[in-house]
Amino acid sequence: MKKQDIGVARFYSDGKSGLREVVAEGPEYKLYAADADNDCLRYKSHVSSGGIAAGTENNSTRTAFAAWAKVEVRAEDVDQWLLDRQAASLATKLTAPQKSFLNGFDRDLNLKSYISCPREEFRLAKACREKGLMAEMPESLHKDDDDFEITFTALGLAVLKQVHAA
Repeated sequence: MKKQDIGVARFYSDGKSGLREVVAEGPEYKLYAADADNDCLRYKSHVSSGGIAAGTENNSTRTAFAAWAKVEVRAEDVDQWLLDRQAASLATKLTAPQKSFLNGFDRDLNLKSYISCPREEFRLAKACREKGLMAEMPESLHKDDDDFEITFTALGLAVLKQVHAA
């Protein structure tokens, strides 16, 4: 990106998995006193990248930050951006049976959709719940239960989209 595109209270990504927010700007954020570049800023890392832990604040020149930043993420899109990255990572860790189980669901589900599943899919649903994909489902089934109902979490719906896209 161009350094004039970098501003305070804005979020940027390296186009991979890194996400940083510019929290302040000014010469007081120089990396070291001998640095001739006074156009500096302070940023907070929201997702770890390049050896910088998430949640930490660091200083940078605007030029160096602009070289790292590939795209701006609008503030209102940050939560969805983070959810999509988490879902993409989680989708790669699903087993083939878990992917097959998730592939059986419609693409247009929402957080209020209750889905009925046959008894034989209970173990797969339970494994998906342990990954944070299910919001509601029974802890166990009675011997006369033929089916059970589930609802997805926001993360579960995002993973579902990843599985369908693959």
